[in-house]
Amino acid sequence: MNDVVHKASCLCGDIEIEAKGSPNYAEYCHCIMCQKSSGSSFMVWVIFDKENVRVTKGTITKYQSSKNLQRGFCKKCGSNVSIHTDKCFDIPIGALEKPNEIKITRHIWTHRALNHVSLDDDLPKYNDDIPD
Repeated sequence: MNDVVHKASCLCGDIEIEAKGSPNYAEYCHCIMCQKSSGSSFMVWVIFDKENVRVTKGTITKYQSSKNLQRGFCKKCGSNVSIHTDKCFDIPIGALEKPNEIKITRHIWTHRALNHVSLDDDLPKYNDDIPD
């Protein structure tokens, strides 16, 4: 693992997160849950192995949004700060201090993409999620 540390925080600063090393990947997610939880057309998630991530300040409030994942947010400002699965800790790219250092690698749940979203980049596109 490399020595890079990615720092992230919520809008009010009550939650701070550090992720060590390079992310596994980063993706545009067009699923209905990301649309509803963000109030936007999609979310961009940066995915790390959960053992490489730690919360350095505050406590993440979690919501079980599906059988296999929990969405994390700040109870004070409401910012989305994470997704938690058995293996991964996902951080929204906008919560990172240096989001431009992340290379986004794919689109998922494209059959849910809203009509105004242009998917004309050269990234791989998947109608649903990627199988493990």
